[in-house]
Amino acid sequence: MRKPALFPVLILAVALFSAPRGAAAFDFNKSSEPLKLSEVSAVPQTPAPAAAAPKICKPFLLSISVGGVSERVSLERACTPENDPVWAIKVERGGTRTVFVKVSSDKYPADRAKIERRIKSMVVDGIGQEDADFIVRETGAALKTAEAAASSEKTGLLDEATEALKVHLSRP
Repeated sequence: MRKPALFPVLILAVALFSAPRGAAAFDFNKSSEPLKLSEVSAVPQTPAPAAAAPKICKPFLLSISVGGVSERVSLERACTPENDPVWAIKVERGGTRTVFVKVSSDKYPADRAKIERRIKSMVVDGIGQEDADFIVRETGAALKTAEAAASSEKTGLLDEATEALKVHLSRP
């Protein structure tokens, strides 16, 4: 009795070994000819590195009033001569004598990425409640004090307010 699974295998074996030998067939008894490659006229050169895309920095200024009319916040992107962006925030108190503090990302290289990320988020998402509270209660109050202070004390108060704003912006 024939086994049904063995029959297709035998037919396949007979078909393989009785195939015509020619250009498409491989003969194990003969040595094969070496593969010939076409000759190359010139050695290929490595491609030149792609030129970097030009940096595009578009400056802008966004001015917002926070805490009524007393504090104005300006969010700014300026451009360096190398066309790199520089982000800055300026809090200004208008009154009889205009006083302001400004934190610019290029002045604080250690905290540059954090400051830029924070200012960019203010541009895109708006000034959040926490940032607005800090600007009005801390920075605005310091500006009001500096506005009324004598010029010798004014510089120290503005420096303290600038540092407090920088610390606020550079936190995670």
